[in-house]
Amino acid sequence: MRVELPYGARSLFLEVPGTVPLQVLRPNFLEAPADEGALLGEALDQPIASPPLEEIVHRGQRVALLVDDISRATPTDRILPHVLRRLRRAGVADEDVQIIFSLGSHRPMHEAEQRRKVGEALWGRIAVANSEFRDHTWMQRLPGLPGGPDIWIDRRVMEADVRIGIGGILPHPAAGWSGGAKIVLPGVAGEETVAEFHLLHGRTPWNMFGAVDCPVRQAMESWVTARVGLAFIVNVVFTPDGRLYRVVAGHCIEAHRRGVALAREAFCVPVRQRADVVVTTSHPADSDLWQAGKGLLAADLAAREGATAILVAPCPEGTGPHPRYLEFLGADSAEQLLTQADRIPVGERLPLAVAAAGLRVRRRLRAAMVSEGLSPEQIRRARMAPFPTVQAALEDALRHHGPGSSVVVITHGAETIPVLSGAVGSSGEPSPSGPGPPD
Repeated sequence: MRVELPYGARSLFLEVPGTVPLQVLRPNFLEAPADEGALLGEALDQPIASPPLEEIVHRGQRVALLVDDISRATPTDRILPHVLRRLRRAGVADEDVQIIFSLGSHRPMHEAEQRRKVGEALWGRIAVANSEFRDHTWMQRLPGLPGGPDIWIDRRVMEADVRIGIGGILPHPAAGWSGGAKIVLPGVAGEETVAEFHLLHGRTPWNMFGAVDCPVRQAMESWVTARVGLAFIVNVVFTPDGRLYRVVAGHCIEAHRRGVALAREAFCVPVRQRADVVVTTSHPADSDLWQAGKGLLAADLAAREGATAILVAPCPEGTGPHPRYLEFLGADSAEQLLTQADRIPVGERLPLAVAAAGLRVRRRLRAAMVSEGLSPEQIRRARMAPFPTVQAALEDALRHHGPGSSVVVITHGAETIPVLSGAVGSSGEPSPSGPGPPD
């Protein structure tokens, strides 16, 4: 069977022998409503566990609109006009609104990317800015929760009277799903705070990709609600071709949970049994190795112990924004790596923590990679086997596992949650591959 794999702006093709048991997992291409404006309007008219937006903001208040960055395909340019219309109705002037791109630890967005994200109709009308990550002159320090670290947040966000989060709900390696309070933390947080967020992820010994409630999500929401405040969210679930499927608005936790239930309809896909070989892209999060790790986490949920995972990602921006990430991926184990966390500069704790999650996958699986943006040496340093083509990687894996080997292909690895048939617990979460949370 011939399988098409999205690869950056083009496709690669894989031939799987007809004798090989094969499952191809894709996000569910659900039918989107024809009237996108009506969908957004209904969500804003009937917010979840919250008054309407027009009753939350008032004339003269400063409003920070926090939106996700260019690494997310959220159609922000089509959402913002509806939100701004409501703000104007409440008496908020355009000059009292600022759009903050919530970068987390991602690279700053260029002007062309910013324009594309907000839309030409709004460009120049509403002030925009990238969030800051490392520069403390742009940060405000907040007291942490009892027993927890202090929190650093972009001061432009804290100086606003009202904070509103706008983003998409997609699978996420640390928080289970994006959206909700994540637009604040790690979205507009400082380096120390983002590192703490990810260290909790690195120290959690199970795969949280697609988990509805997980330690990171719970801690993040506690920090945001107790110390920062997020007055309202507009979160969308969109189809792989960018159309709006569902919209939720209102309370940053309760509306988000309703949105996750809807997102599961799009991104959770049943897998009959764990496979010997899993071929996965990281599409559409395939700009660098930092983003591409999502594909391996998806593969982990569909692979048996000792299986081969083949990651296919172009990575035109190389290893990503954290220089030591590649080195950390080459460590012997997550546990060994995490012992260094308190002895290294704060800026290196974040890539260390993310690498720890990847190392747990590598401990279970044989990892291989196909990428034009990384050299064979870089791939080897990450303790993966480099291959020039996905076909060559598959043929090698089938030889290794022998006759009768089964194959799963995940075409959109960054946005697919494989759920083992019959293995969904009472929480509705996919069963983790490693030691998981209690049901």
